[in-house]
Amino acid sequence: MIATVINFLSNWRNLLAVALVYAFVFVAITAPDLAPPDDPAQASPYRRTSTSMAKMPEPPQPGLWLGSTPAHLDVYYSLIWGTRSALRFGLVTTLITAVLGVTLGAVSGYNGGFTRRVIMGVTDSFLAFPPIAAIWLLNIVMLPSRTVLAPTELQQLLAQLNITPVMVALILFSWMPYARITNAAVQTLKGMPFLEAAHAMGGSRLHILFRHVIPNTISSAIILAAKDVGGMVVLQAAFSFIGFGGDSVWGTLLASSRSWIIGIGGNVLTYWWIFLPTTLTLILFGIAWNLLGDGLVEFLNPRSNGLMRNQKSF
Repeated sequence: MIATVINFLSNWRNLLAVALVYAFVFVAITAPDLAPPDDPAQASPYRRTSTSMAKMPEPPQPGLWLGSTPAHLDVYYSLIWGTRSALRFGLVTTLITAVLGVTLGAVSGYNGGFTRRVIMGVTDSFLAFPPIAAIWLLNIVMLPSRTVLAPTELQQLLAQLNITPVMVALILFSWMPYARITNAAVQTLKGMPFLEAAHAMGGSRLHILFRHVIPNTISSAIILAAKDVGGMVVLQAAFSFIGFGGDSVWGTLLASSRSWIIGIGGNVLTYWWIFLPTTLTLILFGIAWNLLGDGLVEFLNPRSNGLMRNQKSF
């Protein structure tokens, strides 16, 4: 195992991926120290630098290290605290998506027959449904209407759990690839002798599924999940930017500055601080998790690293 880790880190792309992911995790954990909030008990990802009604971005200066947006939001402060919310959103959304997809794929592949046809049919149906329409529908259901003074009990519960329409929509319409690759892997695994031995020794179908089938087919799902963490955050930021739901801090920063990206005389660098730091952070976040996923392809290769636990005890 140590040799495998050393070999993994010997590739500069894998080393870069680990360094970038570690940097984002470090920033998220130390956010209260890197950008102390005004109220530690109720830290907000936004800090207003001025109460002025004038829509004018402030340039970088001491105490305002990356300037402010036209809405007077401290760019540096929101980048730091946005890292924490982005990691939370990406990891939670991807974890739920992967668990749902892997479970359905494993059940359909192992049971086969009618169960497989139904689950794969549902999978194909979800693939045909446009996610943007789902976000629009979930916005209506989950968010309080402007014409209604008090939110419903469901809306209050979702708000307390910090569950947004974009999160639900991404979970509902991102589990299908996990189900497909797991279903295919289980189909290949079904005839293996160690599964037959587990069944002969009295193991229940549920025990065999979660003790032997899923652990031996999950490597592809882990690779996909690593890539999806970055993708989920980028999609959340994109939906926030276009005003179609979502509460991405980074997306909100970009949305509040969109009218100022082109500066005086058509120079895009006139107000560079309102979009360049946030854009680069989003790009690096996506690259980090994609590179990590690429590196895990070799690291989790069962043929080269012995992850197929055929000899495990029953």
